[in-house]
This record gives sequence, C-alpha cells and structure tokens, in this order.
Amino acid sequence: MNVITPSKNKRKGISGGKPAKNKKKNFFDKAFNTDGSAPNHGRRIKDPKNKISNLPAFTPWKIVLAVFLIGFCGIIYISHVFNTQQTLTEVNQLEAEYNKALRIYQEKRLTYERLTGPKVIYQKARELGFVNAGPADQIIYIRTDTE
Repeated sequence: MNVITPSKNKRKGISGGKPAKNKKKNFFDKAFNTDGSAPNHGRRIKDPKNKISNLPAFTPWKIVLAVFLIGFCGIIYISHVFNTQQTLTEVNQLEAEYNKALRIYQEKRLTYERLTGPKVIYQKARELGFVNAGPADQIIYIRTDTE
C-alpha cells in the first residue's frame, strides 16, 4: 500500500501561500490596504487634499530669532572687548604714574639719607669740637669709694 502525503510546497488558504495583501508591508506605513474589499466605515480615510505636509525643522521665525540672538551676543562681546581695552589703557597709565611717583620718592629719600647720614653727622660733630670716642663697645668700670 502506498500512502501519499501532501507536498509541503502547496499551502492551502485564501492567499495561496503568499502573505495577505491587506497586511502592512512596512511598519511605518499607517495605511490599511483593503483593495476595496472591506468597507470604509469605522476607519479613517486618507484624503490627499487634506494631507498635512511636514513642516521643516527650521522655520523662518526660528532662523530670525537665532540670527537676532547671535547678533545680540556678538554686540555684547564686542562692547566687552572695547571696555576691556579701555580699562587696560587706564591701568597702564596709572601704573606709569605710580612708577614716576616711586622714582621721585626714592630720589628724595636718597637725598634725605645723604643729608642725615653718619658721614654728615660726624663732620658736623668735628666742626663743633666733639672728639670721636672710638668704638662704642668699651667696658666701663665703676669705682666704688668704699674700698
């Protein structure tokens, strides 16, 4: 006895082994293909004249706003640079004035130290008749009369 099994290549069903036509071929495709066999009531129908177009990510008002903000930041930066340069000029001028005053002070102090230094004091003392006592580290002995 011969038993014949059905072949695996032949599949029975409405589609004849192929995927059903009404199934979505693409996951992102939101349309439900009915090929006119199913009724349209209860489903949304795509109307080509009411189709909403995707707006670009950069709309004109966003571009204008971005340009305005970039321009405003640029103006602030440029004014900051000019203010910094002006402040640097003032600092350099004040530093030059300080150095000039310091030089004058040091010259006056040197003149004063020359006028009041030990050399001048010793000369004036000799002119007045004072005698140099020699080194100041001499030991002074005090005599007592009780001896």
